[in-house]
Amino acid sequence: MSVPNIEALASAWARIAEEATLPPDYEGTASPQAHRACEAIQARIRDHIVATNDMRLFGLLHLLGQASLRLRKVVNCQHGHRDHS
Repeated sequence: MSVPNIEALASAWARIAEEATLPPDYEGTASPQAHRACEAIQARIRDHIVATNDMRLFGLLHLLGQASLRLRKVVNCQHGHRDHS
């Protein structure tokens, strides 16, 4: 991937993360805000896939789904909820 492509990808990600209200200082720490943002980003990707039948983002959608599940587990444990999975 060329530098301009990587820069375009980074710019697009920054825009999407901001729209989904991913905390600007997010460093991977699980929080309710990060979990909600991850779910919003997944919804946006699903909508794109359905609208365009463009499956190039399916792998990213799968990775975000796994990240979202992990975030939910950590956030639930932090708030004293039992993990039933």
